[in-house]
Amino acid sequence: MKEDLIQFIWRSKMLSSKNLKTTSGESIEILQTGNLNTNQGPDFLFAKIKLAEILWVGHVEIHVKSSDWLVHNHQEDPNYQNTILHVVWEHDQEMEWSGRILACIELKDLIDQDVLHNYKLLMQNQQRIPCEHFLDRISPVVKSVQIERMMFERMEEKTEKCKRELSSMQWDWEAILFHKIAHYIVAPINCDAMDQLCRMLPYALISKHQNDSFQLAALVFGTAGFLNEELNDEYSRSLYNEFIFLQKKFKIQVMDSFQWKLLRLRPSHFPALRIAQLSTLFSNHQRLFSRILETKQISGIYRLLEVVPPEYWQNHFSFDKNSNSLKKASLGKQTKEIIIINAICPLLFAYGAIYQQDIIMDQAINYLQNIKPESNHISHMWKNFNFAFDHAGHSQGGIQLFQRYCSEKKCTSCSIGNEILKTA
Repeated sequence: MKEDLIQFIWRSKMLSSKNLKTTSGESIEILQTGNLNTNQGPDFLFAKIKLAEILWVGHVEIHVKSSDWLVHNHQEDPNYQNTILHVVWEHDQEMEWSGRILACIELKDLIDQDVLHNYKLLMQNQQRIPCEHFLDRISPVVKSVQIERMMFERMEEKTEKCKRELSSMQWDWEAILFHKIAHYIVAPINCDAMDQLCRMLPYALISKHQNDSFQLAALVFGTAGFLNEELNDEYSRSLYNEFIFLQKKFKIQVMDSFQWKLLRLRPSHFPALRIAQLSTLFSNHQRLFSRILETKQISGIYRLLEVVPPEYWQNHFSFDKNSNSLKKASLGKQTKEIIIINAICPLLFAYGAIYQQDIIMDQAINYLQNIKPESNHISHMWKNFNFAFDHAGHSQGGIQLFQRYCSEKKCTSCSIGNEILKTA
């Protein structure tokens, strides 16, 4: 038995139809189960119960055994002072709190065995999706509601991450946008190397040289470790000489070029070409996040991401490496959509949430809903279970559901899992 199942039993009101008594024999009626508390303190806040015809308003604590109250040292925590009820699977010890015996309900003889059986099946299933054997009986409406909920939860989770990152960047939205786009423009193979580049090259230097596209390119290529004195062509040598000057001036450290992975990459995904696209994008738009905020249609976002790197990159995918197979040096539609989905939309949503501008949060969701769903192993898996993915917001919701719920077996916190347990 785990506490999460007991929490589910309590909040799903499975007990409301039963003739309940406390472990001391008093009659008890549950009027309101309270609000689930995800912070420190009792599990449910501001519940209402009628105990021996007296109305009580306060908090409810959940445990597997009533003695867990002492194991967790709640008797020393003032957050539990207003606890009015202890809900446990097994009552093994009376608890005294605030000069009285704490009212307690024992569940082990109250819950249908079918509920416990289905919960056991979910917890013991070794497949990627614990509930996959039940999914054919789940209605499309329940699946759709869960995916929509996951879409918003994923955006909220990314908002919290943005807050932490912004705090370390002095709340510079232009800087965090650069970092996000840089990360996803080389996804998924070279994300770690690009993150290292961003740590070694302060955004203040990027911003300082944005009005000179050649200097900006030299700065980024040089720090990434792509420039050296052995390069032969005129463009590469010019970049190298410019970087040597900037390196001495700003005391820049250089990455080892082997950190960039090239194996099995198509020419259009080579990191040198991606860096050319990245530096061109940010030299074209010196305050790109401000431009994004001013843009009201997703077509405008696509136009902002139109970049044409210098002529050298029209037939090169790396320095000193010509390519006849390179179709175009500008960003492709798929790469633009990866950037919009993973960098631009989360930042817009975070900006709207932090500054309480609902219209910007809605705009971020609207952009997601105007992009086709992502094609990856997670979205394919959900489609095999007849989940309807109509847009990128749904595929993002599918990722959240799989990574945060299915992989961690948080079935009692999922409406699909709830449906399986309630209908047992």
